[in-house]
Amino acid sequence: MYDSLNVSRLRLLSGKEIEALRKAGLHSLWEIVERALTKRERRRLAEEVGVDEGVLLKIVRITDLCRVCNLDLAELLVEAGVCTPLELPLRHLDVLHSMVTEAAARLGLEPPDRDALKEAQLRAKDLPPLFDY
Repeated sequence: MYDSLNVSRLRLLSGKEIEALRKAGLHSLWEIVERALTKRERRRLAEEVGVDEGVLLKIVRITDLCRVCNLDLAELLVEAGVCTPLELPLRHLDVLHSMVTEAAARLGLEPPDRDALKEAQLRAKDLPPLFDY
């Protein structure tokens, strides 16, 4: 599972951002999250690594969503405007699917099927909060 959350697999970050994270010794999304749980920690890490604080927040959101779906879908959900897995069960499936399909089209990526979104919604239903955004 941890190989699947390798920084190099992120499609929505630039090569420069990924390289800066790797040069700082941060290879997995969980390693980054451990050092960027709060706004203050994200700010400090952003300065240390040389990436925008928003990039670290995006990584935290993607990682949080990876608790209920795979990395590819988590990235698309964040790009579509979903911030946490806790909001997934609150969104109508058809609307969510439309949002993610539009995000995938903008990025030139394959949209997920409806069943993958429905499964993520079910997994998120009783999920406790994990991060401080």
